[in-house]
Amino acid sequence: MIELLKFIYRYIKYPQQRKKVYLNKKIIPIQNKEIEIRFKKDTRNLIVFMVPGAQWEHGKENISGGLISICSLFNETEKLKDIHNAEVIMVTHKEDGLIWEFKSFENNIKLFRIDQLRNYFTNLDNLLFHLPELFISRFIDTFGSKNINWLKTIPNVHFNIMNQNIRLMPDVDVINELKNWANKITITTAHQRYCTKDKRDFYGFPLHKFSVWISPEQYFFKNKNEKENLMVVSPDPHPLKNKILNRIKDIKGLEVRIIENLTYEAYKELIARAKWSLTFGEGLDGYFIEPVFSGAISFAVFNELFFTQDFNSLDTVYSSIDELELKIIKDIESFDDNNAFQNYQKIQFELCAQYYCKDNYLDNIKSFYNCKYTYE
Repeated sequence: MIELLKFIYRYIKYPQQRKKVYLNKKIIPIQNKEIEIRFKKDTRNLIVFMVPGAQWEHGKENISGGLISICSLFNETEKLKDIHNAEVIMVTHKEDGLIWEFKSFENNIKLFRIDQLRNYFTNLDNLLFHLPELFISRFIDTFGSKNINWLKTIPNVHFNIMNQNIRLMPDVDVINELKNWANKITITTAHQRYCTKDKRDFYGFPLHKFSVWISPEQYFFKNKNEKENLMVVSPDPHPLKNKILNRIKDIKGLEVRIIENLTYEAYKELIARAKWSLTFGEGLDGYFIEPVFSGAISFAVFNELFFTQDFNSLDTVYSSIDELELKIIKDIESFDDNNAFQNYQKIQFELCAQYYCKDNYLDNIKSFYNCKYTYE
């Protein structure tokens, strides 16, 4: 009764809630029909990827590197049926608005409701659930008794936690709660930095490096003489962001643009035009790596949670935000020399390529489904 009253209150007060109800009513019949077309009801092996649904503020997906990374893992998993012999499906978190398809980047993925799984797949022998790290607590709290009872009918349930951002990982005690529902738990990582034996021992579960979908051949590489005098900046907040950007904007002829409100394809075209990139985020993130693979020089503050130690040798990876503020203008002017730009950009490119390679990424995914983990 209380939940119903809350729903009525939100429906009356918030136009976002009314829009969510309207969109859900449109999407549910499509999902109900399509699950029957795309999947056999007597499926024995199922792999599920969970992603965020439509966001409350605007009723659409929030495009992010993490979302695109999960979609890449989904696509590559679909190609490996000869290894895992399973159907592969993507669902949204049950508290989010429904999405039938992503609009902000090119893809052919269709999304379903998590509650559809128990109602449709009633003969499973094996279930593998890929869960983003930031969802674990909410997943446990909201999965519901009907879904838990469904899990109990499946002989083999495997939860894999996709650790894409170490700062978002839940406490070990929270992860351990999943043991009540599954007979196998693993953790996969996006970054080399936190795929270590120490992390495997800390969490107490097999740990495996997936890496991410980023690799050089996916980008529009341009040489310096083909680029605009443009710096792209990550959308991440930081207390000193405005102060630093205002100083950088004083460099004559340099355009500074914060990355926002772009499709992924438009973003890739933008970073190909840019000579410089500055991230205020994790450091070793897409706003650093992708511009490098597009021919730019990237700037960041060293973050030991994400960067491996060899990135410390880069002149434009600073020890602190204060050092970045002190040196970045001088470094931009210094590297604007053609030879200096070309030589340093090559160093950055080759270092990033050591860690972000398509062949290694695909091999890592195959190893996971063959149950050959980085740290057993």
